[in-house]
Amino acid sequence: MIDFYSRQIRMLRRGNSGQAAALFLTTISAILALVFSTLFTAHLNVEKVASSNAVDAIALSAATWEARGLNLIASLNDGILQCLRAIRGICVVWAALAIAACLGAGMSEFIAYSRRAPRMIRSYWNCAKQLEAWSGKVKDLTPYLVLAETASLSRTLKVSGMLCPLDPRGPHDGKNTLELHLKPGPPLTLTDAMSPLTGITGKIGKWKWVKNIVRAVTAVIDAAVRSILVADTTPIRMLEPEEDFTRRQKVRFAGIKSASPLPIPSLAQQEARGFFMDSHAEPYGGGIAEMTWKSRLTDAPEKP
Repeated sequence: MIDFYSRQIRMLRRGNSGQAAALFLTTISAILALVFSTLFTAHLNVEKVASSNAVDAIALSAATWEARGLNLIASLNDGILQCLRAIRGICVVWAALAIAACLGAGMSEFIAYSRRAPRMIRSYWNCAKQLEAWSGKVKDLTPYLVLAETASLSRTLKVSGMLCPLDPRGPHDGKNTLELHLKPGPPLTLTDAMSPLTGITGKIGKWKWVKNIVRAVTAVIDAAVRSILVADTTPIRMLEPEEDFTRRQKVRFAGIKSASPLPIPSLAQQEARGFFMDSHAEPYGGGIAEMTWKSRLTDAPEKP
């Protein structure tokens, strides 16, 4: 009887063999699919953040190079102002020696200084003119440096895109140019820089009680001033930001960065995904001779 029941149990179990294995494989497949979906979604989110950071870095780099160009121009403008201050200081000393000579003291020192002063004034003025020319070259060269840095950084970060504005140069009032939106400032003349000296001749000319000495001093000054002014009378114009600089001096980079595939051998041929991103940046915070230009990311400008 016991042997009979044992045979019946074995016959019933014989038809259910392998059902636990099928249930196990189904459960494992569902778990693996869920894990893969989670990993794939997290991977795409990481790649999307990486794409956004890459595009932001390229736009910020373009604005940084613009800020560097503006800082260099500001330093050149500061050099021009320093040259003009030096000329003014030379003329102040010269005028003081002229007054002393008219009062009968230090005539020899006045004559000796009158021989050296014109050379120093011409040297400082020529230096200021050279700095003015260099600032114009920096203004023209900066857009090309911005484009070169953008292209190099795009290759490094593996981003395909375009910087806007794209045109390095164009009409000065053009809207789609990458140039630094600067304009020539008010004229600075050599006569204005030498005003302490040129103004003193009119004052000492009224001193009637020392006519002979005054006549000799003013003659020396007039001859020296004429020799200086005849060399170059073209005024200097420092570059300064235009009125709408903050609105126009912006850059935008729009590009696509392909997401790297998951390192799973069975999915090596998965379709490549790309994320389109755009970012805006601008230089800010400086002035004509203040070398404090920086760069920052900005929001997209509002459509008019």
